[in-house]
Amino acid sequence: MIGIIEADGWIDDAEIEFAEDVLDAIECSEEDFELGQDMPILPALITIKHMTDEQKEVVAEVISAVIVSDRFITSEEAVIFDYVSELTGIDDILDAEEKEALEDLATKAD
Repeated sequence: MIGIIEADGWIDDAEIEFAEDVLDAIECSEEDFELGQDMPILPALITIKHMTDEQKEVVAEVISAVIVSDRFITSEEAVIFDYVSELTGIDDILDAEEKEALEDLATKAD
């Protein structure tokens, strides 16, 4: 989530508010947030890869929501999501409609 927020080089208040809402909803402690924020990308991707399909769907929904939260979709955000989806198997669990929605995000970028 942090990587997507930072991808376009600026952080919008709407992105911060959305991230805080997500962290509150999952009851993420400050300590857990800091652990996750400091986690290198490879272990983070491996963690997602080993999630259940249901958990991966939630990750995909959160990432998609972060991308649109600032109402400005960039190619960097789309590329990161595509990269994460392919490496973690998220793209394998998405149905055709969800894949089309993500492709629409990518084509609206920048």
